[in-house]
Amino acid sequence: MIDFSVNTEKVLKWAAEDAFDHQASLSILYPYRLKFQRDGEEKPMAKKQQETEALESFQKIKAAIPILKDIPHDFLVEVGFATDRLAAHMEDEGMSLIVLSREMARMVENDNNWNTLLKRLTIPIVLVP
Repeated sequence: MIDFSVNTEKVLKWAAEDAFDHQASLSILYPYRLKFQRDGEEKPMAKKQQETEALESFQKIKAAIPILKDIPHDFLVEVGFATDRLAAHMEDEGMSLIVLSREMARMVENDNNWNTLLKRLTIPIVLVP
């Protein structure tokens, strides 16, 4: 799972190298929340615009990680809470490993949904510093 923070490239590089070593594929998940306009605020980006910008950002990062060319991968841009999206993919796609940045894990450590997800985990999580 990525969030386009400063550590995204490190997380993707680690995940790509691990996938290459294990002859596995990657599902790269970018979950995001839709924002709604409140009085006096600028109009938030439309869903399509957020997805387009996410894809453009991913292409830039992908260019900096040459090993990704050698690994089958999907880039998934999905609306929803990160924990809900992870849980859905963990159950539906048979993931064998979740890779996150340490900072991303810290952001959600006090989230009740995160704690619930951790209790249901059947696969390891790797935190990349």
